[in-house]
Amino acid sequence: MEEFVKRARSQPPVFLNQIPYLLAAGEEGVYYVTLHDMLFAFKLDGEYYHLGFLDLKKRVLIEVDRCEGVEEATTLVDVAEDVPWSGQSTKYAFSVYPAECGGGRAFGFIALKINVELDKAYHNWGAVALYLLRDRTEQYLQVLNKKYKVLDAVEIE
Repeated sequence: MEEFVKRARSQPPVFLNQIPYLLAAGEEGVYYVTLHDMLFAFKLDGEYYHLGFLDLKKRVLIEVDRCEGVEEATTLVDVAEDVPWSGQSTKYAFSVYPAECGGGRAFGFIALKINVELDKAYHNWGAVALYLLRDRTEQYLQVLNKKYKVLDAVEIE
């Protein structure tokens, strides 16, 4: 786990406000959002940017039947109303990104995925991600606990 975090923190550093510029420049890749201890990655795919955020502060330990497909099996899709602006909505997905798995347990991080249309790249999606991760993680964990037993969920400071 600590090796994963060390590698994550060694990615090129960015600030949340730089994310729209990275999208506009098309500089696909993985970045470390230093002030918020998050990974940010994106890929351009046709008409959409596929954005991914991994909160290195939110760690989860769950019981699993098998290690294959943990991220897909723990995915919950939802819609946030009035995000990023009043009158707009944002479809997003939470999941557990497993850093370690074995013995019927998966230990990982809360991941957030958002698909953004090209003409909406100017929004500060880093700020949106931070809001969703802060505001909606507990709700996600409650739903996750109904499907898998959440053994531990902590926020590292």
